[in-house]
Amino acid sequence: MNTRRPQLLLLLSLSLMAAVSNADNTYRLGPGDEIKIQVYEESDLSMSLRLDQSGTFDYPYLGTVSAKGKTLNQLKTEITDGLLQDILVSPSVNVSMVTYRDFYIGGEVKSSGGYPYQPGLTVKQAITLAGGLTEWASSSKFEILREGSKRPESANNATLVYPGDTITILEGLF
Repeated sequence: MNTRRPQLLLLLSLSLMAAVSNADNTYRLGPGDEIKIQVYEESDLSMSLRLDQSGTFDYPYLGTVSAKGKTLNQLKTEITDGLLQDILVSPSVNVSMVTYRDFYIGGEVKSSGGYPYQPGLTVKQAITLAGGLTEWASSSKFEILREGSKRPESANNATLVYPGDTITILEGLF
C-alpha cells in the first residue's frame, strides 16, 4: 500500500485552502458581486446578497454598508465591529463569495456581452465563452480594459481576466 498518497492528499488540500484564503485577502469587492454573510446562531442576520451599483448593501442594525474595494476579511471585520456596538456580545461572522461580478467581451467575437467570472479565467477561455472568434477577428490582437483603468492594455490568449474587465477582440487583416 502506498503510504505517500495520504500525505500528498493532505498537502494538496492544504494548498487549496491556502489559495482560497489568499483570494479572501486579495480580491476586492465591487458592484454586482454576490456575497454570503453568516452570523453564528443569528439566522435573521445571515443572508446572501448582491452589491448594488455603488458597491453597497443594506444590513440589519448597521444600515447601508459600503463593500466596494474591500476584501472579504475587511468586510467581515467591519460587520463584526458594527454588531459589537450594543447589538451582540460576541458575534461570530463569516463572509464568503457566492458569485463574482461579470467580465465583458466584445469586438470580433460571435456573442458579445457580459459573462460570469471564474478565478483563473484567461482571454482564450473568455473567447470560447463568447462563442469563438468571427471570421474577421485577429487571432492575436486583443485589448483588455481593467476595471478602474482609463486605458486599455495589450493582451494575449494567456492573459488573466478579472471581474469587471472589458476585453476587445480587434479585427485582423485579410
